[in-house]
Amino acid sequence: MIAERLKKLFDPFICLDLQVWKNFEKLGVTASFPKETILKKADTVERHLNFILQGSGGNLLWNDSGFVCIDIVFENDFLNDYMSFTLQRATPIEVRLFEDSTIFQISHQNFQKVLVAGKYAEKITRLAAEMTFIEKQQQQIDLLTKTARERYLELLANKKGIRRTQLKYLASYLGITPQSLSRIRAEKR
Repeated sequence: MIAERLKKLFDPFICLDLQVWKNFEKLGVTASFPKETILKKADTVERHLNFILQGSGGNLLWNDSGFVCIDIVFENDFLNDYMSFTLQRATPIEVRLFEDSTIFQISHQNFQKVLVAGKYAEKITRLAAEMTFIEKQQQQIDLLTKTARERYLELLANKKGIRRTQLKYLASYLGITPQSLSRIRAEKR
């Protein structure tokens, strides 16, 4: 049940009755997509808040030498261009699925209904933004203070499903080449 998954995600920050999450669930739809589906193209506006029920994906930025993976997301977490979704402006971020996935989606229009009608909606939205900010800031700190090997080992310990992530996405996320990541993986064995 989607409502139970959302409740579990937010309970450490705000413990709300399950009915709040059931009402939230009523505003969205569940859809399945194949691996490599682009949920949001670069330079477009994010129209959905996506919650991964099964699978994984990430946010990519494109430059002259290819893509840079700036986020990897797995089951029971949100996958979207949050800045674009919030501001309803185009950004250079592409949102892509890395494997066959099932997603719970709420349109921006329906999400606005939640904000207007829900007594806890502003707090939930603020908490989601804070969680995203904290995760991104920690990622920046780790990138500047830890080796790729240390970051990889932490991902293995803390992110279930990381072993399913394609080498090219994981290496980009760590800021190294796929060959360097292969060496790190070989050392670990």
